[in-house]
Amino acid sequence: PLLRDIKAAGFDGVEVPVFEGEIGHYKSLATMLDDIGLERTAVAAMGDPSMNLIGDEAARAKGVDHMRATLDKAHALGASLICGPLHSTLGHFSGEGPSEEEFARSKASQRQIGDHAAGLGITGALEALNRFECYLVNTMDGLAAHLEEIGHPNIRAMYDTFHANIEETDPTGALERNARWIA
Repeated sequence: PLLRDIKAAGFDGVEVPVFEGEIGHYKSLATMLDDIGLERTAVAAMGDPSMNLIGDEAARAKGVDHMRATLDKAHALGASLICGPLHSTLGHFSGEGPSEEEFARSKASQRQIGDHAAGLGITGALEALNRFECYLVNTMDGLAAHLEEIGHPNIRAMYDTFHANIEETDPTGALERNARWIA
C-alpha cells in the first residue's frame, strides 16, 4: 500500500536496497512495481571486509562474485542503475591513505564488475563518501579521476549531497566539474 501511495503522491520511482535475498524476491518486487508504474534504482554497499574490492586477491575475488550476484538481483528487479559505495568496504580503514596498489586493485575489480553489468544492461554508479566512512575516494574530483582510470562505460558516479557537504569546499563546483561522470 505504501508504494501505491508513493505513486499517487506523484513519485516516478523508488530506491530499492539490494543487500540480501533471492532473485525470485526481486522478480516479484519488479512485477509489483511494474503494476504500480514505479521505476526503480537499486542501491547496495560493500560492508564485509572479507569482500573488500581493494583488498588481497581472495577478498577481491569474493567481492567481485558478491557484486555479480548483487547485479543479478538488480537485473531481476528491473533496475538499470545501481548506486552506492561499491568501490571498497564501508567503514573499513587501513590507517593510511589509499595506496597506488589499492587503486590498481580497484580498477581491476571495477572493470570485471563493469563487464558483468554491461551484459545485464546496468550501470554502476560509485559514490564518493566522507572520510569517516571510507578512505578510497572522498571527493568528486578524486572519484572522477579514478573513473577515468577505470575507463569502463558501465562504471560511473553518483553525486551525494550529504557527503559533498562534508568533503567538498565548493559542492556546486564539484558537481559542475564532474557532471559528465554522473549517471
